[in-house]
Amino acid sequence: MPHEAEIRGEDVTAEIETRIEQIAAVITQLDDSKVPKNIRRGAKDAVESWLLNKAKQLDVRIAITQAKLEELYEDPNIPMEFGTLILQINTALEQMLTDLHS
Repeated sequence: MPHEAEIRGEDVTAEIETRIEQIAAVITQLDDSKVPKNIRRGAKDAVESWLLNKAKQLDVRIAITQAKLEELYEDPNIPMEFGTLILQINTALEQMLTDLHS
């Protein structure tokens, strides 16, 4: 019979996977003609290659996605409202890492 901690860990992981799907949907908002093509491409790559890539460890997926989005945020051509969106997403990703390791 699985230990309570194992069950709780599985529940947290399942919840985080659900939140990841929601965040991936939000990131697709960057696929907007007002956003420069390189930023759209970078956001799509962060989602497809890292955030939703279940072949990689969950914490690595989250951390690399954060780093990729941070690079996009630092692009001087990003429209302000999308920069704000990236900051909000990175805050949510940081919370997921905290939840995963608690």
